[in-house]
Amino acid sequence: MDLTGIHLFKGLGPAELKPLEAISTPRKFEKGDTLFVEGESPDNLWFILDGEVKIFKEYSSGKSAIMGIYGEGEAVAIVAVIDGKAYPASCQAIIGGNAVVMKRSDALKVVTTNPKLALEVMMDLCGRLRTMTTHLGSMSVQSVIRRLSRFLLRLADEMGVKKGGGTHVNLFLTRKELAECIGTSFEVVVRCLGKLKDEGILEIEGKKLVIYDREKLDKIAEAEGD
Repeated sequence: MDLTGIHLFKGLGPAELKPLEAISTPRKFEKGDTLFVEGESPDNLWFILDGEVKIFKEYSSGKSAIMGIYGEGEAVAIVAVIDGKAYPASCQAIIGGNAVVMKRSDALKVVTTNPKLALEVMMDLCGRLRTMTTHLGSMSVQSVIRRLSRFLLRLADEMGVKKGGGTHVNLFLTRKELAECIGTSFEVVVRCLGKLKDEGILEIEGKKLVIYDREKLDKIAEAEGD
């Protein structure tokens, strides 16, 4: 099994990848499939080969919040697997794809006997902490349209295809899910998308997003003092 596309293993050579390949099981998932549920024992570590999944929490009020979107080459549930505590959120596929699954006991055994891999795991956790800190900071001080612009630019960078004078993105998220990703309401996201459309920056029809003016969107995303 080829694990070279997984970000966490980028620094490992063929000999170091062999023990990981030996404990890896391929897993196919379809849109809407649940990979794991909040509160369950963290028995498995997931690596996404292709497709997209969301990590989300549901609250007693009936509201939910998307904590993150993970795609090609990314590890899912690594924190829970390391500390052994229950999954802190649920995971569901939003685009069908393929994954590699490792049992927690097997993964820990390999990590603890491979210093180089252990360092890579530490670096990954540090990166997640930095990203979370930045995200929480932006939620408190940035305007919604700035947060939305940054999120759309990220999608364009990761999934966009340039053609016909614009960047085309297959928008796999609903407007409600977009709102959950940036910490606002459905109504506010719709208004912000309308504003960006009126200014000629983008066009959005159903699941199709086209960014026509990347420069303007960059300026909104990086604007100070809003």
